[in-house]
Amino acid sequence: MRFLADENVHSEIVRWLRGAGLDVAYAAESAGGEPDAVLLDRARSENRVFVTADKDFGELVVRRRLATPGVLPLRLRVPSVRRRIDRLAAAWSAIEPRLSGGLVVVGDRTIRSRALPSDGG
Repeated sequence: MRFLADENVHSEIVRWLRGAGLDVAYAAESAGGEPDAVLLDRARSENRVFVTADKDFGELVVRRRLATPGVLPLRLRVPSVRRRIDRLAAAWSAIEPRLSGGLVVVGDRTIRSRALPSDGG
């Protein structure tokens, strides 16, 4: 599975994902300041699940019914990046199977998911 991490995702989280053997492109390294729609288009064209800390991406994708390989909004409020990574690591086996074609919202104590449109309309 391939990922595109928004520039608002902490670099340590990107490092953890890469360390887990995942293919992660990071917008902060290549596309800083790109509008949301451009990043979603890139994720779609490169067949990447979009990882973000923005609250509006899930709504954007669901409301506009945009086809996407998946969206992973991180709603982790714990102040420590280490604790955020620990949360992801502990929950990854529940997160990963839901990502393909899904919206998976990861919070400090919850994981919510729903299927996304596959045809963009």
